[in-house]
Amino acid sequence: MAALNAVYPPMRDTWTWISGWAIRPDRFKAAAEQALPGYRHAVFAPTPGALQAALESGATRIGGYSLGSLIVLSGLARIPDELEVTCLAPFTAFCEESQQGGTTPLATLQLLQARLQKQPTKAIKLFYRLAGLHDEPTDSLPYSEEELAWGLRQLSELQVDTTLPSRVKGLVGLTDALVQATVLQSKWPQCNLIENCSHSYGSLLTALQKIETT
Repeated sequence: MAALNAVYPPMRDTWTWISGWAIRPDRFKAAAEQALPGYRHAVFAPTPGALQAALESGATRIGGYSLGSLIVLSGLARIPDELEVTCLAPFTAFCEESQQGGTTPLATLQLLQARLQKQPTKAIKLFYRLAGLHDEPTDSLPYSEEELAWGLRQLSELQVDTTLPSRVKGLVGLTDALVQATVLQSKWPQCNLIENCSHSYGSLLTALQKIETT
């Protein structure tokens, strides 16, 4: 049994993540396993059923990245109090017009929505450039076009209260291209500012590992 547990840690050591817009869950899972090897990781794309799937997964830690964080925060009332919640590269509202730290004008998001309908791979490439995610593959869609369109609608519509309970941990890079980290922290004081860190989930997961082990 000890050997089995060494390969498959107990369920209390399991993370369930909702990844970001146009981020392949398998790539996020590989990065999470590399940064936090002492845990099991399940990763869902940010789709309409993602939060319910996360809640049904049996994990005791729920995390979100980028759009995934917004989905997690918007559904916080559904997440049992005993579950730890971690948000990487979060925003409480995505668009600049909401004045919660987001740097993307609504017009840019609308351009992404229009381009997704006609040239989906080009829309994804544009988003990666905006976010500074230069290493993501663009040879095919990371998940369905319908679900990608749903995600962009969430970015344009969702806005959450910045008065968040202490069980919610946030990590945002000071050089994140999609959010002004200091503005976000001024509204959400418990959010951790990470130096020399961008919107990259790999670097944020590494930062989380350091926090987890201190």
